[in-house]
Amino acid sequence: MRSRVAFVVQPEYFRFIYEHDLDGLVEVQEFPLNFSMSPEAFRPLIEYKADFNLFCRGEFVPNEVLQALSGTRIALSSEPFPRMLDGRIEYTEDSISRYQAFDRIRDKSFDYVFHYDKASLPIMERDGLSLSGEFPFPVATGTYTRKEMEKRWDLFFIGRSTPHREAMLTALKHHFNFLHICHGIWGPGLAEYISASKICLNVHAEPEVSWEPRVQMLLAAGAFVISERLTPNRYLRPGVDYVEVAEPAKLFSLVRHYLDHPEERERISQSGFERVREVLDSRKAFTTLFDGIRRQEFPRYSSTKQPMIRALHWNLLRAGARLKSFI
Repeated sequence: MRSRVAFVVQPEYFRFIYEHDLDGLVEVQEFPLNFSMSPEAFRPLIEYKADFNLFCRGEFVPNEVLQALSGTRIALSSEPFPRMLDGRIEYTEDSISRYQAFDRIRDKSFDYVFHYDKASLPIMERDGLSLSGEFPFPVATGTYTRKEMEKRWDLFFIGRSTPHREAMLTALKHHFNFLHICHGIWGPGLAEYISASKICLNVHAEPEVSWEPRVQMLLAAGAFVISERLTPNRYLRPGVDYVEVAEPAKLFSLVRHYLDHPEERERISQSGFERVREVLDSRKAFTTLFDGIRRQEFPRYSSTKQPMIRALHWNLLRAGARLKSFI
């Protein structure tokens, strides 16, 4: 008998990690989530009686709902939080605010909590949040795959506008055929826009090193990707699977170069396309997750009742202080 799996998510942001790729492997039901739902609104989820209940943004789910579930309760955390890189903390005010909002998970009855970016785990552990490990978001490669289409745009970016992004992108928007979609499209429709673009970009919302799951989604669809620096990880390889860039002038020159050299774009995009299928394929990733939970290979989530890192520390970081004893 196939396991029942419930995905409790904002579909426009998270459906790409499963889409229809798990059909035939498990029985999947999607339950839309918003941050102001009453406990009663979760009644269909409770009645579904899933073996595995997976939540993206689970910190916003009422605890009485979690306690009413019969199956394993798993939170998959995706927000950019402060992270440790080369022995120092990398952060922005935005990533601090997101982490402090996530802190409400401290009192939630999850069996397992995974975060997508391993570099944030030491800070969370120091703060009394003992997570189950990393879970980099996979891609439903059956939906996000290469489509043979006319290249209608030189450049494509999907994501909301921020001052940092516009500083990186404005010159490109003036000089090239640039498509920027802020939000509102996903799935097969998004895959078509990706396939119709010569270069897809990944620019962080804030000036920080980060790793957006957008990158592997673009690569899975066969895109040639130029990205700001990602958190170093064992999955995606800069210079092999995508091209990394640090500042606007260099980005502009790279765009010109790769528009003039389609054979180089093809070589790198093919590597990224194959790499995602090797290490971040949805079917493989969730099979490993479910089997590992059954075999009790992952530590269960635990937390202290109160944060170990005081609000004062975060406020000092916001003010630009460098704290030697932060972790």
